Amino acid sequence: MILEKYGVQLKKISIEDIELIRNKRNSEVIASKMVYRDFITENQQLKWFESVNNMNNFYYLIIHNDQPIGLINEKDMNWNNLTSEAGMFIWEESYLKTIIPSLATLILLELGFEILLWNKTKIKIIENNHPAIIYNKQIGFKEVSRKKGVVFMELTRENYLIKTRKLVVAATKSFENSNLVVKIPTDNKELIIKVKEMLSNNKNIVFSNQLKEFFSFSYKIKQKC
Repeated sequence: MILEKYGVQLKKISIEDIELIRNKRNSEVIASKMVYRDFITENQQLKWFESVNNMNNFYYLIIHNDQPIGLINEKDMNWNNLTSEAGMFIWEESYLKTIIPSLATLILLELGFEILLWNKTKIKIIENNHPAIIYNKQIGFKEVSRKKGVVFMELTRENYLIKTRKLVVAATKSFENSNLVVKIPTDNKELIIKVKEMLSNNKNIVFSNQLKEFFSFSYKIKQKC
């Protein structure tokens, strides 16, 4: 699965990506900001990939200028309650103070709340990662609890519509390519069926000329709901 907007691409990870992710995740800079900080072995990484390589867990490489700069994810996706948990880490330090991580976040949230119609997305951040806590509050997440040095936050549909959606609309206006493009490999029939069900009443969806390898569509967000 591939998401594209703002010149940023989110590409669902494959087994070929897991060593890159493991090496970056094990770095001291990244691990120090994670709830789980133990060294991850090759075998652990493979078992992790096998456990998340399904339609309930979407892990994407964040790609800009053909360079993977980080990982963003939506996991534990509950298609009945329409909830999920999200996360992100950036390993290319030159991108940390740029707008690209924020744009990657807005892409994921636009997919979740505009297309998949999520009710709630949760995140957890270690208590001393103050920049991440501030950033997520700025885009609409609210703190709901703290436990053992971890801050639990959530973005509800109500808060998305009040705050986050305005950021998505504003960012969309600033870029020439204003549509969110979604490409799902045609062999992922289960996900295509699920997404088609959710798109059936969405008038803002434009189906692309279908390539052999992808089921593809684009979404143009309206300025007002």
